Amino acid sequence: MNINFKTPGAGYHALAVGLADRLAAMEARVHDLERDKTGLQRKLIAATTRSATGTAAFDIPRTKHEWVMAEDASRAPEDLWLYDIRPDDPVPHAARQGDAFMRRFGLDGDAPDFATAAAALNEIEAPQAGPVDVSIIIPVHGQLNYTLNMLDSLLRHPSRHALEIIIVDDASPDETGLFLPRIRLLRYHREAANGGFIASCNAGAALARGRFVVMLNNDTRVVAGWLDRLIGSFELFPKAGLVGSKMFYPDGRLQEAGGIIWRDGTAWNYGHGDDPNRPQYCYARRADYISGCSIALPRTLWNQLGGFDAHFHPAYCEDVDLAFRVREAGFEVWFQPQSRIIHYEGKTSGTDTASGVKAYQRINTKKIYLRWHEQLSRHRPNGRSPYFERERDVCKRMLVVDATAPTPDQDAGSVQTFMALQVCMALGYKTHFVPQDNWLFQPRYTNALQEMGVDCAYAPFELGFESYMQRFGALFDAVLVYRPGVLEHCLPHIRNHAPQAALLFHVADLHYLRMERMAALTGDADTKAAAARMKQRELSLIGQADCTITHSSHEREVLAAAVPGCPVALWPLMFEHFGTSTPFADRRDICFLGGYRHLPNIDAVQYFVAEIFPRLRVVLPGVRFIIAGSHMPREIVALAAPDIIVAGSVEDLRTVFDACRVFVCPLRAGAGVKGKVASAMSYGIPVVSTPVGVEGAGLVHETHVLVADGPEQFSSEITRLYHDEALWNALSRNGQDMVCEHLSLAMGRRVLARAMETAFAQKLGV
Repeated sequence: MNINFKTPGAGYHALAVGLADRLAAMEARVHDLERDKTGLQRKLIAATTRSATGTAAFDIPRTKHEWVMAEDASRAPEDLWLYDIRPDDPVPHAARQGDAFMRRFGLDGDAPDFATAAAALNEIEAPQAGPVDVSIIIPVHGQLNYTLNMLDSLLRHPSRHALEIIIVDDASPDETGLFLPRIRLLRYHREAANGGFIASCNAGAALARGRFVVMLNNDTRVVAGWLDRLIGSFELFPKAGLVGSKMFYPDGRLQEAGGIIWRDGTAWNYGHGDDPNRPQYCYARRADYISGCSIALPRTLWNQLGGFDAHFHPAYCEDVDLAFRVREAGFEVWFQPQSRIIHYEGKTSGTDTASGVKAYQRINTKKIYLRWHEQLSRHRPNGRSPYFERERDVCKRMLVVDATAPTPDQDAGSVQTFMALQVCMALGYKTHFVPQDNWLFQPRYTNALQEMGVDCAYAPFELGFESYMQRFGALFDAVLVYRPGVLEHCLPHIRNHAPQAALLFHVADLHYLRMERMAALTGDADTKAAAARMKQRELSLIGQADCTITHSSHEREVLAAAVPGCPVALWPLMFEHFGTSTPFADRRDICFLGGYRHLPNIDAVQYFVAEIFPRLRVVLPGVRFIIAGSHMPREIVALAAPDIIVAGSVEDLRTVFDACRVFVCPLRAGAGVKGKVASAMSYGIPVVSTPVGVEGAGLVHETHVLVADGPEQFSSEITRLYHDEALWNALSRNGQDMVCEHLSLAMGRRVLARAMETAFAQKLGV
């Protein structure tokens, strides 16, 4: 539609009315959210003080919240308001796909078209080829319609793993044996006689060729990403021996978020029937067991344990027993909520525990108690404190607080927060993350934390730091807070509601030092005055913390003089070593990476383009300057030229770093250790930096990096490095060694452990 904005007309009027309607709708939505927030906070506070029933406040069901994706079939994910996004939004969409598949072929009616449905599955593109990595075992006994529905979802979701699908037909009485062999992507095996669920699973596993075996019920529908998250958990949790999925009813209600076994051997499907999006159901954790309709194990371990025990023939409780045997063998059982399946419960064995195969559930529960009663003696009685029993191995807890969920693809500070959370867990802490400011659930970033086992708080289930601490503060042994503005807001609530916790303050970098340098560079009096105020605020917070953490040895020296007697720990940056296989001769160009909400990065790029790059155009004809990073402002975008490439945010840094020969860090202001420099070294690209860019990082000129000051020297060092292959190789190798030896997660564990000891000693006055 073409609208002439100079001469208002009908089009202009319609646009204005539409915009006004949208603003009014947004204002009404904000009003509703504020109302909901106030009501929620009242209920949460009331829940923490409720003691009439003796039930732990953590176990009290919370207010039911609207789940738009589950309740409104017409809504698409891209149409959701920010506060309407939920962790399990993919589930209702998958359930509707299943309904559509069943209707399409009449599989939910009296005249199912099995032949056409099977033919449709043969039209699906074959999964990834190659040596089998995962063997999916699917036992079936009748219910062909649900088996076809399950296969439709399984075949349509691509995976990074090469897989085989093994159907074990347990002498089905229906047409399963006629139609499943026609589906080309399956390995079909039929048992001569009906032997039951356990026998079928074990028979299928005996045929498996993959590194992992996955047991999957036929009355399920898998959700996108199901398999990759399931198998990927074995990399995230090196001691994992069994990993299981989060299970849903077709209407979106939670069926199970891991299982609890009580002292008497009875079992709970934790969260059964509740809203699955509540934070306590959405992060990976160790569990007593996972129901066997979607579990994965390394095939070697499955064979070592002998699979499901026939002692529990024909079915039920074999999954509980297997989980206990996995632990007895020295491994762990993990619940992975981002591996999601819809389970059409009871389609094969029914739901009545008084008759049929389902009756074995009661009989086999007694067998579980008889076999494992010694281990079960350490469990609580039935129904007592499920919030704690669901993760009974937790013995210490760490709370990490920042303004918002870390965004490691956008800024170096978030990379460090993300890795610090990993370090906390590696030290044995159950780790919680709470935002001080932005309580939105952010699918990409919150999911990344939950997948690796971080308990995250987010709206609408949690709103406001004070109310969160009123409920959970007594649980924490330690609290790690990032940035002065965040700590200023949180400090009184931490001291009031978690007085037992050691408080660590991570400055990230000294804000006042950065502001002082920017004021000196620009000569701006207001910036200088703001720096003085910030100095007073930061030093006051450092004086109130039990231990302060900095990345920079220079800043540690500054603080030793400014706040003597206050413990300061030096925690160097942590980076994964990515390395490179791209040699010197295959590279060209120069690059810079930064987040452009940070003024020193904007100044650095402008300075380089104005003062340094013109000299390089003369001595390195044809060389290009690649500017990468998030939140590009207009003044950076405006620098674009044939030899200045404004790349913006980059999904994979290797695409930039492996193409370029030199990384530059022309910072003239700033504070703290620069993550961009360490990141470049981790990818093996040598760095030319100003002194500010390498300050406090322990990097040595001509060993790890080249350090230059002033446009002439800076351009000269770039030119030298650009032409000297031997120097380039030495700096690349030494930089990578520096990352591996001194900037690793192992180093982070050692440093944080010492900082924790220091903080507790300070808190106790010793």
